[in-house]
Amino acid sequence: MNEIIKVDESLCIGCGNCIRTCPGGLITKGDQTPVPTEGSWDLCIDCGHCVAVCPTEALHQRTLGPEGCIPIDTHLIPTWEQARQFLISRRSVRVYVNKALEKERILQCLDAARFAPNGANRQIVRWVVISDPKQVRRIAEMSIDWMKSVRETNPALYKEAKLELFTSAWDSGQDQISRGAPCFIQAWAPKDERTAPQAATIALAYAQLAAHAMGLGSSWSGGINTAAQAYPPLKKLLGLPEGTVCYGTILLGNPAETFARIPARKDADVTWL
Repeated sequence: MNEIIKVDESLCIGCGNCIRTCPGGLITKGDQTPVPTEGSWDLCIDCGHCVAVCPTEALHQRTLGPEGCIPIDTHLIPTWEQARQFLISRRSVRVYVNKALEKERILQCLDAARFAPNGANRQIVRWVVISDPKQVRRIAEMSIDWMKSVRETNPALYKEAKLELFTSAWDSGQDQISRGAPCFIQAWAPKDERTAPQAATIALAYAQLAAHAMGLGSSWSGGINTAAQAYPPLKKLLGLPEGTVCYGTILLGNPAETFARIPARKDADVTWL
């Protein structure tokens, strides 16, 4: 019978870490070593926690062994003060240097994003990257075209969403859609996947934090994202597969400005129960 885990008895010290960490409670104590529970094969989400938590590399999961895991270097984990400064110093960048972005740096952002939490480890987010500044500009223009079409087909939405701010700025020579960014990243996922909105949003946040760590700037683009969902010509250009939807779009590039201070924010609104 196939098993979701195999344990090397010569290495296992019986610590029980794998039993406690399994999110589905699919591992239990055996006579000598941990064993999978009945029916666990169909319930395992292949998260790899059981392998990652084993201190002696005794456990192998059906898709992963210790050799397939990245070792954690505790020396690289920031202190609380360092982590807080890093997180709260990230700004939404809306002014970019007129310079193409290297493919390697974009891939570094996406490499971090693939480790973001996602429902049941489904890993359903797929990425679309536009890194040609001329193409980015063209897609910004198409987003404006969509907004102008909304003015004709749904005047109430055009007014409510204040789309006039974007279309009038564009007509006067100001790009408030792509804001001069040389690149944007989109997160796509199946339309009917219930975990997709959260998975895509968290993954994009990871990508933004990775960009911040590399000295890059980023910002969400609701204009491009909504147009990619609603405007058939843009959907066709992006090659959006049937049954999928764009759940988020971020601009990416080298920031033209350097922030020296962290703006104040309201205190956390917390309800203790």
